[in-house]
Amino acid sequence: MASQVALIIKRKQVEEDRLRLHGQLLHADRLATIGMLAAGIAHELNEPLGNILGFAQLAEKCPGIPAAARQDIEKIENASLHARDIIRKLLIFARQRPPEKKRVNLNKVVNEGLLLFESRCEKAGVQIVRSLAPDLPEIPGDPAQLNQVLVNLVVNALQSIEGAGKITIETRFCGRYVHLIVQDTGTGMSEEVLRRIFIPFFTTKDVRQGTGLGLPVVHGIVTSHGGSINVDSKSGYGTRFKILLPVDQPQNTAEDI
Repeated sequence: MASQVALIIKRKQVEEDRLRLHGQLLHADRLATIGMLAAGIAHELNEPLGNILGFAQLAEKCPGIPAAARQDIEKIENASLHARDIIRKLLIFARQRPPEKKRVNLNKVVNEGLLLFESRCEKAGVQIVRSLAPDLPEIPGDPAQLNQVLVNLVVNALQSIEGAGKITIETRFCGRYVHLIVQDTGTGMSEEVLRRIFIPFFTTKDVRQGTGLGLPVVHGIVTSHGGSINVDSKSGYGTRFKILLPVDQPQNTAEDI
C-alpha cells in the first residue's frame, strides 16, 4: 500500500514538473515572438521619428518665429525624444542593442545607482537597506545597462510601497553566479499580474507613472548578459527579484522566470 501511495505521489510530481516546464517554454517562446515584433516596430519607427525631430530642430532655428509657435516646436521635440527613449528600451528588450561589456563590480553599480534614490526614499519614508557581499568577484557586463536594471527594480519597488516601507538590496556570490536581489515591502502582485510583468507595455500603474517597459527592459538586459531572473511575489506581502549573472563569459543560458 505504501509503495502504491509513493508511486502516485511520484507520478503527480512528474506531471507537475512537466506542466511547469511546458509553461516556461511557452512563456519563453511568447517573449521571443514579442521581442521580434518589438524590434521590427522600433526599426520602422526610427527613421520617421528622426526626421520629425530633425525638422523640428531646424524649424526652431528659423528667425522671427512667434513665441507660441516656438513653444509648440519644443513640445514636438520633447515628444520625439520621449518616443526615441521608448524605442531604445524596446531594442534593449529585443536584445537588438548588444551590451558593451567589461569587468564590473556589482557592488559598485549598486552603491552608485542608489545615490539617485537616497533623498527620494527618505522623503517618502522608505528605508533602503544594503546587504552587499564583501570580495564580490567582477562579472563581464555593461555598467550602464546593469545600472538601469538596478534603477528600474528600485523604482518599481518604490512605486509599490504605500506609505512607510523598506527596500533591501543584496548581493551574493554562489557557484558561478553573482546574485542581485531586490526585495520590497510593497503591495506585491497577484499570480495573474506576475505572469505578465515582462510583456512590453503591460502595467498596473497610472499612465503618468510608467510606460510598462521597465521590467521588460530588465529582462532583456539580464538575458543579454547570460543571466536569469526569478520573481517571488504575493499580493499584500511584497516582491522579491533575484537576478543571477555569470562570473565567466556567458554562454547560452536558460531563463528562469
